[in-house]
Amino acid sequence: MTREEMDELFERHCAAEAANDVDAIMATLADEVEHDAVGDPQGNLREPDAIAQRYRDLFAAISEDKMESVHRYYGEDFFVDESVWHGRATGMLLGVPGNNRQISFRILHVCEVRDHKISRENVWLDTAAIMQQLMAPA
Repeated sequence: MTREEMDELFERHCAAEAANDVDAIMATLADEVEHDAVGDPQGNLREPDAIAQRYRDLFAAISEDKMESVHRYYGEDFFVDESVWHGRATGMLLGVPGNNRQISFRILHVCEVRDHKISRENVWLDTAAIMQQLMAPA
């Protein structure tokens, strides 16, 4: 895939996440996909139903205002995107009540691509920044 094709794929994926559209997210993922949200107790998921549920659980916990890409790096069959996520913690996030707090944190996506879809999505969140914001006095 070209850089432009990878950008278009990831933009569709992120737009679907921002819209809480699980079906559209799943349409950007390969049939044989590996989904790893680092630190998630469920670990590395490969079953589409489990991945879709992970997204539903995420959408119950947070509400996105915007995600801004800071840097993107490309390889032959992968890209790495560093972004800053802005939104609200509306439910339980990392085991802590969100209390509708405004939060921002850095997020890193390492994605492998195959046949114009994401075949591996590895997501790293700045959990220290998230916890600091969730645990701060109101």
